[in-house]
Amino acid sequence: MIKPDKSKQDSKKIQIKDMFNDISSRYDQINKMMTLNMDKNWRKIVYNLSMQDNPNKIIDIATGTGDIALCFADDDVEVIGVDNASMMLDIANTKVAKAPNVKFQLEDAENMSFEDNTFDTATVGFGVRNFEDLNQGLHEIKRVLKPGKNLIILETAVPSFFLFRFGYFLYTKFVVPILGRTIAKNQKAYQYLSTSAEHFPHGKEFQLILEKAGFEDIKIKYLSLGIVNIYQASKPI
Repeated sequence: MIKPDKSKQDSKKIQIKDMFNDISSRYDQINKMMTLNMDKNWRKIVYNLSMQDNPNKIIDIATGTGDIALCFADDDVEVIGVDNASMMLDIANTKVAKAPNVKFQLEDAENMSFEDNTFDTATVGFGVRNFEDLNQGLHEIKRVLKPGKNLIILETAVPSFFLFRFGYFLYTKFVVPILGRTIAKNQKAYQYLSTSAEHFPHGKEFQLILEKAGFEDIKIKYLSLGIVNIYQASKPI
């Protein structure tokens, strides 16, 4: 299991929470720089996929500072963004003044307080690789989804083409940690984010994990030369 700080005995869940709380005030700035502002387009695709079935109630899991949840601010849909890092949610709450349909709530994604079959759509942006127990987290998402409804995951991937793969590793191994050290003042956090992205299962491998967790009708969109994937899967009826 990959943790932000191998020298600490704290669980991955606690380390992840502490890490995101620590970088919360600088997260949005460095995220835009790290993704070369491509994250805006990725979120738009997640939004469009989410709205295809005209949902009434959406949960955005590992919402962070709320950027995916706030994509729905102008829609007639109830959105709840959940995260276990309270300081990330503090940032998110500063953005909701003009979005009365969006609210944020402190939750453990692997043990949420919602009833079974509550939501029409679940979204997760760059969050599943931070779960302490990926299988438990996916089962918990499936529990709160209504039968037949969709889970949409935006997550990092590693390009398969050699030249793109080389550039990807060069960028994530050297540039990203430097951004973390100089802007976020936390090099370990961004070394973890790079390492976890490199080793997290993606593509067909992650599709098998979703199938094992009980999801079906899984589709994969490969974006931006293979550095991110969007997975769309449904809970069986």
